[in-house]
Amino acid sequence: MRKPILLTMAALMLAGSAGSALASPKCTTEPESKWLGEDAMKAKIAGMGYTKIRTFQKTKGGCYEIYGFTADGQKAEVYFNPVSGAVVEKNIGGEEDED
Repeated sequence: MRKPILLTMAALMLAGSAGSALASPKCTTEPESKWLGEDAMKAKIAGMGYTKIRTFQKTKGGCYEIYGFTADGQKAEVYFNPVSGAVVEKNIGGEEDED
């Protein structure tokens, strides 16, 4: 049952806003030597209350991006400036699936 729902949601996102749904924000042009290390950034993210991080990655836009949950259990996709650790963009919504 999950797959059809996820596929429908993905199709709607692509149809409704193909350009913005696929593009990550621009966070920094600083070289990676000036970025916070992954461990330091993960600690900072945890300190902001994001939990159960399922994905932590670098993006082409010079960001760190996570997929996880807020402290109150809402799904979170968040882009961070890797130099300052500041939130650049976030999408919050939906509750954690119960498996």
